Amino acid sequence: MDKPYKSVKKTLYRLFLVIGCGIGLFIKLGLYQGKIKWYTLMYYTNWSNFFVFVLFLFLLLFPEYNNSKKLLNIKGGVTMMMLLTGFIYHFLLNGRDFNMEPITTTKGLGSFLLHYYTPFLVFLDWILWDKKGMFFQKAAFFWTIIPYIYMVLIFCIASKGSFIPNQNTSYPYKFIAVDLLGWERVVVNIIALSACYIAAGYVYVIFDKLLSKAMQHKR
Repeated sequence: MDKPYKSVKKTLYRLFLVIGCGIGLFIKLGLYQGKIKWYTLMYYTNWSNFFVFVLFLFLLLFPEYNNSKKLLNIKGGVTMMMLLTGFIYHFLLNGRDFNMEPITTTKGLGSFLLHYYTPFLVFLDWILWDKKGMFFQKAAFFWTIIPYIYMVLIFCIASKGSFIPNQNTSYPYKFIAVDLLGWERVVVNIIALSACYIAAGYVYVIFDKLLSKAMQHKR
């Protein structure tokens, strides 16, 4: 059971996380202009942040599930999604396929919130508040399910035509753009990314278990 002061701090922290994530989605989906931009639903960033928004809103409304093993494993998967979002945007996309506008602009603020603010706070939330040592042994494999579902949906949608304005491809990201790279290169990219994602997932699980053991020794 959380001590009262710790519970209040956790609630306030997660409230700021949900608010920032919600504002980012409100901007990036085009809702601030009064109309949703449906093509933005093709971006993984918006998918991962939507899962964050729903999960953390649920935890705020139903804090009794904070230490549920199943929910902590789901939360671990969402954390991995956010790490993938931040990593790919910062190291592979920003300055290449995408250029983030200044944070003083509306679009720049939206990009910052979804690509940096939310991923960092979600990861820090795990460090600060989550009960450690709760991940399933094969969690790293289960955490790939949503990214793979996303990938299948994108391939299906892109095969119907181009829906994203001002792009020379039907795909939201060039590293999966079959119409630019061909299937062979795209499959290689997906395999490489999957291997890195699963490996990172196992590192995450191992690190979580090590933290759990370290905490037990302190007691």
